[in-house]
Parts: sequence; structure tokens; C-alpha cells
Amino acid sequence: MNLARMLSANLILFMCWSSAATGHASEPGALLTPENASGTPSAAKPSEEKATRLTIRLVDSDTDAPLHGVVRVVQNSDGRQIKLPELIERENGWYTTVPVVSVDVPATRLTIEAIRGLQTERARVEVDATDTEDVTVTLRLKQFCDAAKRGWRNGNTHLHIMKRTREEAERYLREVPESDGLELVYLSHLRRIPDEESYVSNGIVQQGLTGDTLGQLSDGEVLFRPGEEHRHNFGRGGEGFGHVMLLDIVKLIRPVSIGPGIMRSGTDGIALQRGIREARSDGAAVIWCHNANGFEDIPNWVSGTLDAQNIFDGGNRGSYKDSFYRYLNIGLRIPFSTGTDWFIDDFSRVYVPLQGKLTSEAWLKQLKAGRTFITNGPLLEFSVDHHDIGDSLQLPEAKEVRVTAKAAGRADFHSIELIRNGDVIGAVNATPDGGHYKAALDETVLLNEPCWLAIRTPIKGLNNEFGQPIYAHTSPIYVDFQERRPFRTEVALALIGDIEDSLQTIREKATFANNAELQSVMEVYRNGIQILRQNIREHSR
Repeated sequence: MNLARMLSANLILFMCWSSAATGHASEPGALLTPENASGTPSAAKPSEEKATRLTIRLVDSDTDAPLHGVVRVVQNSDGRQIKLPELIERENGWYTTVPVVSVDVPATRLTIEAIRGLQTERARVEVDATDTEDVTVTLRLKQFCDAAKRGWRNGNTHLHIMKRTREEAERYLREVPESDGLELVYLSHLRRIPDEESYVSNGIVQQGLTGDTLGQLSDGEVLFRPGEEHRHNFGRGGEGFGHVMLLDIVKLIRPVSIGPGIMRSGTDGIALQRGIREARSDGAAVIWCHNANGFEDIPNWVSGTLDAQNIFDGGNRGSYKDSFYRYLNIGLRIPFSTGTDWFIDDFSRVYVPLQGKLTSEAWLKQLKAGRTFITNGPLLEFSVDHHDIGDSLQLPEAKEVRVTAKAAGRADFHSIELIRNGDVIGAVNATPDGGHYKAALDETVLLNEPCWLAIRTPIKGLNNEFGQPIYAHTSPIYVDFQERRPFRTEVALALIGDIEDSLQTIREKATFANNAELQSVMEVYRNGIQILRQNIREHSR
């Protein structure tokens, strides 16, 4: 927090009534009034017409350090969630807040809740504001897991902002990522006519490429870096070649968006792979967006032009088996990644192990190496015979290995599952531990074939605080058995079939200026088919 913000917060706190902020205000059931704070009981007289000025103060329960966070205020009489227009609204009645904030609320009995990121338990306090004009509460946020101290640093790989003024967008970026405990955010440029007139993040990214706009937003708690969503659709939202994130770009890769379906002019005559290769030559990382949405993901993965795969970035469509598991089961190494797309409406993020100073270059290096786990809830740990996420075990013969895994999350995530080649081979239920849930798995597994192992939480309809289905999944630990990787011929054949279907759709829907454009796009897909057929032949031998 900068000096100006600290002085402002201290001034608000000094001016407001403060005696109610003493004691253990964040303990469930604590009821505060001006009278009972001094030992004299009072009669509650709720009045919808009256208002009180509520000052909320968030601190770390161990250090008393001020914290950004997310708060919710509920009226006790009917459970109504109170609107807080002074703050940035999130989902399910939650609002982003700086460490000290004052808001107008009904003069009645209220419950105030607070969380920060994925690592704190929910703090809760009840207050009787019936007969007071000002009341202050302190919520003490308890961390049940400190990922950074464990050496894990998180990032959001996919974010845009629209339909806000430049001032509102910059406030959003200064407050929301820090309140959510994000450490690295890739703010990305994209185009679509005429909607792009409201894409306020485009201007911030463009200025960040030529100046220090993103550096000014990076206040020491959150690092912002530039990105681009390079994409193609047949129509405004219809499926097309697909979308890729280009992260830590040095320039915009043009055309940013391809085809008349998005740009209302031009042709469909440029494959995404051209822009992908240009971005990679500039040193950017390339992540496929939206799970299996789009046609060009398969040919790009088998030709080795992608660095990671996003899922649940801007929706819950698709599943792990639609992309990750198919690629892994033909021997590819697939780092898992995620983001939030438009705004930050979920806690979705990807963690990588990183010691020392957080830099985009170091973080992306770990991402590309597959040393990741993705989550919008529980935090994961996973090892196989002391090998970590992203490692490869080389086994010349069958061996029993020890698999250990842990998960901890604020909301109930049901269980953790041990996955081998896409199948569940072990599971442990989550149990409550104070104000959060935990699970631990310790099993011996016989490895006698090429495979990959990973840990996930099942998607069971349980939601996080923002109302989003809870998920978490590690990238794999790979097992090369007798120098062979897993390879399922039936999966490779299915992928070839998908590419051939994509080619047929492109022939039916795409517009090309000439045969050269048609052939340049077709070549990307034909090359993918050729690689897969060659892999099938080699495996059969």
C-alpha cells in the first residue's frame, strides 16, 4: 500500500468511532454496539429509513498488517445482501475493499464477512448498528496456507476490461487483483468490430508496450505484463480456428483478430499458426484458450507450437478429457493453465514454483516446464517418489512408488483424486479443519507401463464464494517406462478425425481471396494429420 493510501486509511480510521474495533471482532457471533462495547446493554430498534456509516478494517490475524480483501454485508433480519456502491462489485454480493473503507449501510443488525484470495478463512462479525451513526469493525483474516512461503506464485493468464472509463479500469486493476491475492496478471489486447470501442484495456496494453503504463499499475504487490488474444471465429461468437493468448509480447501481432466474422472485412486466409510463430520468435509464451474450443488446437499441439493449455478461462465449457487427457495419452507434455477472460469474476489462477523475485520471464519458464497447478479454490501439493509436478520418471522396469498429495481450501472441495492416464485410481475425502477443509493422500502405486499421474478435485457441483464450480488440477508427473511414453492409437485416430472434420467445416464456411490463401490454411491441418499418422506408425513398430 502506497503512502497516500496509508494516510487516507489512517485518517478514516481516526475520525470514526473506534471503541467497537477492539477485542475479537472477527469471531463468529460477536455482536457490537456503542453501548455494549462499554458494558451497557441497549434495545435494538431497527429502522430501514435510518443509515449508519460503517467502517470496515481488514488485518492479518497474525501480524495485524493491513490487507486488501473482499467483503460482504448482510442484513440479519431477512438475509438481504447490502449494496455498497462506493466499492467495486463482484459476484454473490461480494465487494472489493482496500484495508480501511467506510460505507453507508442500513441502521440495523448486520453481518459483515471478509476473505482474501484463496488462502484465508472467512472472517465474520455481527454488529448492531440500530442506534448509532458510526460504527467500526475489524475483521482479522487468518491464513490457513501461505503459498508464497511454500515457494508457489500465482498468475492470471487471460484478462480484459470493457465498458468502463479509463479511470474506472485503472482503479479496478489496482484494487481487484490485490484483494484476490493475485501476484501476476497478463492484461491482453484483442479486437472485434464494433465492440472494441468499449475495450478499455486495449489502450492500457498499447501504452504499456510503448511506455510505462503497466509498470505504474504494478505497485509491488501485483505485477502486470502485456498480452494479446490472437483469434479467429466464423461469426461473432461461432467456433473458428480458435483463440490463443500471446503472453509478455514486445509488440502486437497483426492481424490481432482474423476474418470477416470478427473484423467485418478481409478473409479467413491466415492460420493462427503464423501469428503464433511470430510471437514465439519475439520471445512470447503461447497458451491455447478455452479448452478444446476452436479447430487449430490439435495441429498446433502436435507440431509443438504451444506452451500451455487454458481451461475454464471465461466459462466452464469442456472438460479435462476434451483436451488435456487426449493430448497426454498420445505422449505430449501439456502444462495446465487458466485465467478469467472478461474481468475477474472467479478466483481462477495458475501456480508455479518460483524462488526469489517474481518476474514474468522466470514465471513463464516454470509454466512452460509444466510445473503448475490450476485452481479456483483448493491449493495442491503432489509428489511421486520425491519427484515434483512436471518431472519425468525414467523406469527401466516395474516399480512401486510412493504418491503423496495434499489439498487445503476455504470451501468444501469434496475430495482429491489420483489420476493415471485419465482414470481415477485413488481418492481421499476432504474434512473440515477449523475454518477450512483439507485432504491428504498417501498411497503406493505399481508402475509397469508408460503413464502420467496427476491430482485433481472432482467437479461435484460445489461452488466457491463467487458461485463458480470448484476445480483444481495439477499438471502431470510423467512416467517414461522402458524409454516409452504413453500412446493410445485410438486417441490419435480420433484426433485425426477431428482435424478432418475441421477441414470440412473450413471448406464450407471460410472465405479465401485465392487458392494460395486456402492452401496456406489447409497446410497447417494437413501437417498435423501427417505428424499423427507418423506417430501411429512408429508406435505400431
